[in-house]
Parts: sequence; C-alpha cells; structure tokens
Amino acid sequence: MIDPTPSPVTRAGTSPASRVGVDVVEELGGHARAWDDLVAAQPRPSPFLLSWWLDHLAGGRVALVLVRLDDELLGGAAFELDSVGVGPFRLERVRMLGQGVLAPDHLDLVAATKHHHEVAAHVVGWLRRPGQRIIDLDGLAAEGTLARVFAPYEVERTGAPWAALGADAEDYLAARPGAVRSTIKRSRKRFEREGARVRTVAPEQAPAALDALARLHDERWSTESNFLEAWQRFRAGALDGVERGEVVLHELVDADDDVIATELDLVVGDRVGFYQAGRRTEREWRGCGSVVRAAAVRHAADTGAVEYDLLRGDESYKSDWATGRREVVRARAPHGTLAALALRTAALRATALRTAARSRAARAERTPVDD
Repeated sequence: MIDPTPSPVTRAGTSPASRVGVDVVEELGGHARAWDDLVAAQPRPSPFLLSWWLDHLAGGRVALVLVRLDDELLGGAAFELDSVGVGPFRLERVRMLGQGVLAPDHLDLVAATKHHHEVAAHVVGWLRRPGQRIIDLDGLAAEGTLARVFAPYEVERTGAPWAALGADAEDYLAARPGAVRSTIKRSRKRFEREGARVRTVAPEQAPAALDALARLHDERWSTESNFLEAWQRFRAGALDGVERGEVVLHELVDADDDVIATELDLVVGDRVGFYQAGRRTEREWRGCGSVVRAAAVRHAADTGAVEYDLLRGDESYKSDWATGRREVVRARAPHGTLAALALRTAALRATALRTAARSRAARAERTPVDD
C-alpha cells in the first residue's frame, strides 16, 4: 500500500572543506536555464529531464539533487519521493521524476562532462545517505551512470527503437518497408481528395489540440492505456513545453477542421521523440496514424533533427520506422535491512501470485465444459 504523504525533502549544505555544494530542492529556480543547457549537452539527452517536465510531472514530492561549484551548476539528478508500507513499516521510496504511467525513459543524472564523476558521486551518495529506503528507478538509459551503478539490482529491461534521420526526410521514408510506403501514399491521396490535411499546431491552438488528443487517445486505446490517469499534470506540462518549442503536435483534420488523428512529439536539442498519439478508428480513416507520423518525420528533419526516437517499447509497428534499438532498464534496490526485507517479501508475494494464476489457468483447461 502506498502512503500518499511523501517524506520530507532534505537539504545538504556545502562541505567546509570544498567549494562544491549539494542542494536538494523542490524546484530549479534560477538554475533552470543552466539545467536545460546541461540536459541538451548530454551524450543521449532525454526530453524527460527538461525543466518543463520537472516543473509539472512529479507524482510525489520533488527532490532535485543539484551539485554546484559556488553559483555554477555542475549537474544533478531529478527524483520524486513517496512512502510505501504502513505504520512502523513505512519506508521512503525514491523514484525518477514522473515515473509510472507517464513512462519517461532514457533517464540518468545530468552533468557537465568534466564534472561527471564528481556529480555522480554526490548523487549516489545522496541516494545512499543514512536511513531506510527503497530506491526504485525506472526508465534508466541502459548505458547511463545510474543504470551501471545499480546494475546488480536490475529487474527489467525494455527496448527503445529509434531512427536516424538524414538531411532529407524523403530518403528515410523511401527506405521504409513497402507496405508502410504504400499505406502512406494511398491514404494521403485519399484524405486529400476528401479535403483532409495535416497541420502542425500553433502554440495558441495547443489547448484545444491537447484536449482533442486526450479524447482520441481514450477512444483508440481506452483501458489498454493508463496514460490518461496523469492527464491533468501532463497537460499543464505540455502547454509549458509548447511555449518553449519542446513539445510539438501534428494533427490530421478533415474538411470541417475536425481532428482525425494527433501525434505529440518531444524535442530536445536535435532529437525528436514520438511520445503519444490518438486517432479515429472508422474504416474511412485507416492509415491516418501513418500519414501523421510521416508528416511529423518531415517536420523533424526540416527543423534540423538528426534522430526520431520511438521511445520505450518494442511494439511491432515500431520496427517499420526504426533503424536502431537502445534499451532502458529498471532497478529496484534496498537501502537498509528493513528495506531489503520489504523487497524480498514483495518478490515472494509476486511469485506466489504468478504461481496461483498458472494453477487456476491449468485447472480451467482440465475442467469439462457442458455443451
């Protein structure tokens, strides 16, 4: 059971033997621009570490671990805190900021290259400070520092397909499988005959576009997706991201300007990530998702993107668009004897539930069914 009351955020002061200080705060404040510059400069920048995401998307209490040299930000990491358990068995839990139904990925600490080891030492030191806690970090970049530090506690690994874009998006699209190219070409011509078109949403139209996305996403995936459970905080963050040019929406609209399909992409540096989509499901609009995605890729290339990231998940359709594959991981580590006991108990319970489910399924297969 998760206790909704988060643990208090702590603050560590500057060591008197060093000019390097570590602050654990709830907002970036005056460090926001420097933080975003550091995010964009990472070898594998993640849009889920940009300040608009940190400002709005936490499900628990924000804990930004900032490492600085005097007033210069050297780097840090973005976490959120809550509690698990009850009564005397309540434990602090540390997660990546936004972790859960929003499924951020390619996550790691952020640091200037020459200060990476120093920042990593302070971030890991904060995670391993005295006290009992569960460190549950999901969506970590597999090649990143946090994933390597907590590799002994890895519990899950997921693919993250991506595509390299050249200077001309048409070259990339021409290399897609024949069925994909045919779907895009035939569907686009059919839509154009009906007066439908794809548009990139202007910032002032973003509120309406986001509302349309929520409706279409729900109509298309319903209970198959839990993304909308966090819709209100995502909407607030996305509007902020649109104003910064770091969230882009593309829509297919019909002759009456009714939205048929939407794709929402995240931008960081010269990389664009496909994050969410929604579409109508009537037969007359078959192929609409592919048409919007092709337009999104063209827009990404035209604006200087070198990569179109399909983010976490090995869904079969992604293989048609990908040219490469990375991985993201989840690590769940205990800090303290009580935390270790809690994780072992949870693992045993999960195993017992899986065994019981298999037993029920086997009994159901053996049970005669009356005609």
